[in-house]
Amino acid sequence: MGTPKLLLPLGGEPIIRRTVRAVSNAGVDDVLVVVGHEHEKMLAALDGLTFRHAVNADYASGMGSSFRVAVMNLPASAAALFALADQPLVTSRDYAQVIDAYRTQAPPGIVCARYGDVTAPPHLFDREFFPELAELVHGARPVLERHRGRITVLQLPPDLLFDVDTPADYERAKSLVSSGR
Repeated sequence: MGTPKLLLPLGGEPIIRRTVRAVSNAGVDDVLVVVGHEHEKMLAALDGLTFRHAVNADYASGMGSSFRVAVMNLPASAAALFALADQPLVTSRDYAQVIDAYRTQAPPGIVCARYGDVTAPPHLFDREFFPELAELVHGARPVLERHRGRITVLQLPPDLLFDVDTPADYERAKSLVSSGR
């Protein structure tokens, strides 16, 4: 991309700020932002928002390292919603639906989003699963596969499964946001 994608402006604010603001407005008790590459710039982009942060010094090793850092910094949390900052079309309302689905589970377990046929974040895990999340190398798929019977699947519109990975993705995101998404 030539520049950290999470700092690119989208809808008048950096992508990372858009995502953290959406999560914050979804009714969560605490927001922990795990930052890695260019973490000082990421934190500066979040100035004025209420959140805690943890630096993932091992960010280049993959998403599993971010799960590990998050779990280590959530000692008192009953559950955790994991969101990706580069999914800028997921809104506070969407995150709130994930949280509400968790609150209605008996017993509590895992809530994951499905966009058409694709399962992808956000995911919400009960504290019971934190030890397994702390062992991840890559994404959460192994935990999801081991605990299929404990998952509530929340169907979200397929167009929300959009992340910014390339300049073309960024141009499309700008178009979608300017058209009201």
